[in-house]
Amino acid sequence: MPTSRTLVVVENESLLRDLIARSLEAVGFNVTTAANASDAKRACKAVDPDACIVDIELGSGPDGFDFAEYLARESPDIGVVFLTNLPDPRFAKKDAKAVKQSQAYLRKSQLVDSKELVDAVNAVLKEEGVSRFRHDQAEGRPLADLSKRQLVVLQLMSEGMSNSQIAETRGTTVRAVEGMISRIFQALDIDANGSGNARIAASKAYLSAVGAVATDQ
Repeated sequence: MPTSRTLVVVENESLLRDLIARSLEAVGFNVTTAANASDAKRACKAVDPDACIVDIELGSGPDGFDFAEYLARESPDIGVVFLTNLPDPRFAKKDAKAVKQSQAYLRKSQLVDSKELVDAVNAVLKEEGVSRFRHDQAEGRPLADLSKRQLVVLQLMSEGMSNSQIAETRGTTVRAVEGMISRIFQALDIDANGSGNARIAASKAYLSAVGAVATDQ
């Protein structure tokens, strides 16, 4: 068992943070937890971990990618396993290169049990077979066909913004936003002229993708 290995779990939800920590301690890891990027930085300085399990959405302040970039600068030998609700980095306004080849990326909703997380941590520590733990590259992930810009507009739509508000936020014209939304509907196979509300359907698709609402059974 990996009794000499130390991990830092960075997760802002206290219950989930404790569950992750206990599952890792159960297989022999030494675990320290942190609720945000600032706490995580202090924890890393205190315990000098072998790897960090990092949520991307950490509330206000730096997110998980910001923390991972900090590690890359200050302690590049510390491994990183992203554990998140987000299907891929586009949902955090990042491109695919935000996740390095040496880093794992797991979606919380896709984990059957804790074994896959443990296996991902071991792969990162050994620097072997990490590509098997890259849920962000799965072809069937939600909204895979949308561009990063389209996802930004879809997110703003899901927040209840009107086309004019989206245009103002993005520094574009209302006409450009209308064109973007039309292409989003087309990509999601949503009939804008149908009897249902296309904006609600598109917003629900986004919220389901990021785990904010349950997917219809």
